[in-house]
Amino acid sequence: MMASMEIYQRIVRETKRRRKGRREWKIEIPNDVMEEIVMRLPVRSIMRFQAVSKHWESVIKTRDFGARHMANQRSKDPKLMFVGYSFYNICFDQMDLETTSLEESLCFDIEEINGPIEISECCDGLVCFYCLTQAVKVINTATETLLPPLPLANFQRLHKAHPDPDLERDLRLEDDGQPPVPVPFISFTMFGFGKDNVTGRYKIVWLYNIYPATLNKKKKTRCEVFDLEERRWRFVTTRALDHHHILSNQRPPCANGSLYWLTGDEQGYPSTQTKLIVFDIHTEMFQVTSTPPFITPDASSDKIGLCNLDGRLCISELKGDCEQEFWWRVEECDKWERIFSVDLNSTSSWFGGITSQPLTPLAISKDNNKVVLSLTHQENLVDFDLDPDSTVYHLYYSGSYGLAVPYFPSLSLSFSSF
Repeated sequence: MMASMEIYQRIVRETKRRRKGRREWKIEIPNDVMEEIVMRLPVRSIMRFQAVSKHWESVIKTRDFGARHMANQRSKDPKLMFVGYSFYNICFDQMDLETTSLEESLCFDIEEINGPIEISECCDGLVCFYCLTQAVKVINTATETLLPPLPLANFQRLHKAHPDPDLERDLRLEDDGQPPVPVPFISFTMFGFGKDNVTGRYKIVWLYNIYPATLNKKKKTRCEVFDLEERRWRFVTTRALDHHHILSNQRPPCANGSLYWLTGDEQGYPSTQTKLIVFDIHTEMFQVTSTPPFITPDASSDKIGLCNLDGRLCISELKGDCEQEFWWRVEECDKWERIFSVDLNSTSSWFGGITSQPLTPLAISKDNNKVVLSLTHQENLVDFDLDPDSTVYHLYYSGSYGLAVPYFPSLSLSFSSF
């Protein structure tokens, strides 16, 4: 009996020791391991995790943690963000790339807009929306963070004070029986939005052809830059562009710390003397280069497409046989790699029969090796199997939206003091 009691007591002591050891093990998880775990959580879960302790709140708010979280997001397929707007609100619908299922939907009420809204490219989960005469707004839809409106750029103030009838178009108001009314035309000068890879700062870069009625006509272009941390617009030199105009109606893509535009003629229309304008976001300097050697030397600039595809600069050309060839930049070896081509005769049935405008690839799915293609002002999206032996196109999505952009949920600017 005594022997059994001793054995029982020994078992109880051992059990307590083991339980205590397990408790201590749970408590003493190294901070770096915990950071790796938290970093893989969805954005909203991370935001809630701040309430665990002051330590975790301070860790999550650091720029380094946000950068590591974004790097983890970029290792996965992007989401697709569909943006739509009316005169009084703007809506963001987030969809899963593979299943096209709606994951999140967010609407913001906005003041009445006296003209069409433009939407920027998405950078680290941030999107800008703006009008020619009304302030730029920056939003992080994952955290529902809307920064205070930016001050008006000089370009906006000039147009507000001296409207130029050459920069207007007709817009018919829906269902009110009224005749068309003139509204500011913004599409000829959409700004670029990107990130300084050295400092981590986000910058808006508004490059535009000289405003005809008010500025020095000896120069062809002007450029204003807005650093979101400095909170002010300032001019940067465009001396490298003295003999060049930018092509109208292009949304400049950002890739590897630079923004890119194509040149046009004096009115901003397509030119057959097309050059590539490159702006280094860190040094804030421009350079003009020839288009890559695989682009036809006298190709009209409206047949050349520029975009960010999977983090790389992608350039394409729509040939006379309706074949569009896509290449992207391999930064590691400073070379261009052909990735796929598309026959627009095969996609035109989904794009209103159009074969004269280049398509834009939105995103590549790593899971199923497909690319999603869009066409400006067309509501359908088409996907294409990247298998070299496949020529099959499918209708990927059909619906009403203003713009579709690839999107990675992010912590960017969520803790800004602006």
